[in-house]
Amino acid sequence: MKKKLSIIWIAILLCCALVLTPVLCTLAYFNHTVSSRLKNTAKETASFYLDQYADETASILDTLRSTIHYLTTDTLTQEYMRKTEPPSQMERLTIEEGLGKVFLLGNLPDSNVVTGIYLLKDDEQYLSILRSGIFQGTAARMKQVYQECGTANSARDLYITPSYPDYCYYIVDYLNMETMKPLGKVIIELNSHQFINASSIDTIYKNAVVQLRNTNSAFIAGDGGTGFTTLPTPTSEDYVTIDGSTYYHTGRQLSPNNLQIDLYIPEQEIFETIHSTTKISVLFTMLVLFITLVAGILLFHFVFKPVKQMAQKLDRLATGDLTVRMELTPYQETDQIAVAFNDMTGQLKELFEEVYTKGLLLRDAEFNLLESQIRPHFIFNVLELVNMRCLASGQDDICRIVSNLAQLLRANIIHKHQQVITFEDELGYVRYYLELQKERFEEKLTYTIDLEDPVILNYYLPKLTIQPLVENSIVHGLENKREGGFVNISIWEEVDSICVRISDNGIGFDTDSINWDVNSPTDENAPHNHVALQNINRRIQLLYGEPYKMTITSIQGEGTDILLTLPVNHTQDSGKEGPSIA
Repeated sequence: MKKKLSIIWIAILLCCALVLTPVLCTLAYFNHTVSSRLKNTAKETASFYLDQYADETASILDTLRSTIHYLTTDTLTQEYMRKTEPPSQMERLTIEEGLGKVFLLGNLPDSNVVTGIYLLKDDEQYLSILRSGIFQGTAARMKQVYQECGTANSARDLYITPSYPDYCYYIVDYLNMETMKPLGKVIIELNSHQFINASSIDTIYKNAVVQLRNTNSAFIAGDGGTGFTTLPTPTSEDYVTIDGSTYYHTGRQLSPNNLQIDLYIPEQEIFETIHSTTKISVLFTMLVLFITLVAGILLFHFVFKPVKQMAQKLDRLATGDLTVRMELTPYQETDQIAVAFNDMTGQLKELFEEVYTKGLLLRDAEFNLLESQIRPHFIFNVLELVNMRCLASGQDDICRIVSNLAQLLRANIIHKHQQVITFEDELGYVRYYLELQKERFEEKLTYTIDLEDPVILNYYLPKLTIQPLVENSIVHGLENKREGGFVNISIWEEVDSICVRISDNGIGFDTDSINWDVNSPTDENAPHNHVALQNINRRIQLLYGEPYKMTITSIQGEGTDILLTLPVNHTQDSGKEGPSIA
């Protein structure tokens, strides 16, 4: 026996559903709406700060380009680059003073950003403009940069060298303004870690990353992004995954420079408010659920106690104790059950005695039925004896008649209590009947049975549906016809129905005299009322519904054609219950 759920568990599940469903729906709505707002806020914040960084960086780069332009056009600097001997201290101070005036006109870079501006000749003579003195380490670094980037020449690109990854450089050829031939290099050195200051956005998103990249996505400078140097820069605003973490990315092209500045904000920090709020909501929900379950269990205990007592009383009743009674309870609903139970048990004894008496009567009826079945068996035995005597005396015609009659009677007895039978059994009735009629009419009667598919023999139909129609064709159509005639039975299957046609060439009749109303009574004693046809049509419609019925076409003097439409029935299920044909 399948184990059923306890009411306690059903109540617990119901409480959980009532508590969790609105909370989960609220959280889902909250996460959807707030997350959308947080995304928009992060996008607006990133755009605001990125524009600031882009403007500041572009201003610094413009100032540095102005510096390069000043150095290449300054007369004193041109004279120095053309000389072969080093500049005097006065010449150096004059060049630095002029350069300071250029910085005052633009966005003066911090000394931590621009670490030096250097002029180098082809013979590697060295001049440091922003930094006083020439140190051995600086000279060696500039010499290495000059060797690695000797072909570099662009005021719109920043260069990096593998030897000094903490610096980036502006490198431009210093030209002789008279001959336009290169005299050396102008190298501006910048601190990559100080070039972009992201401290302002760090107050909002502490792990935000700002990076400056060149056109081939190589890292130039940035704040907090050293781990991103191998990441290809996305071309549009999007969420990207880096080392297992998701970041919101947006970028700006620093036109006319061949550089791009990118901003990355960790997704976890964008949705940090949702995460903390969700944790608090989950904890609060668990607390509410716990309190609800405890209160529900206590309440259910008081309600379930009388129900448990009722179950015990029902168990005693199931064992046959008709004296059991339920006590009244303090609850209206359970009290009604107790009163109804007590009334029911008070009547059970009377019902039991009544059923016992009816059982005795039923047993007597079964004995009578068994006794009545002895008589048909006696008839079968007598017919079998006549059949054997005819067979012994060579009376084959009489033997065949007796055998068909016995088979017809036997089939009626075998299927006496069945509402539906197979087409095979029904056509057996028809053949026995037609063979008996052929003995009567001899050559005046011919018949055919056409079956489209032998599978139809396994389908079911109401008992005595075809045989009475064949009998009607012979008795009313052919019996009064002097020259006799034929009966043809055709059976075929359509899409959702079985069609049976019974045709004869008898005298025909007026079909308007038939009452097809299913609900109207029939007078079986009236002459020529075609009661068999009416009953068959009534039974088909009551069993299977309106689409299934009988259609009759008859022409007086020419014959009758009856078409039955039946459902395709593979089982003994007879459909709606209806009257049987007497």
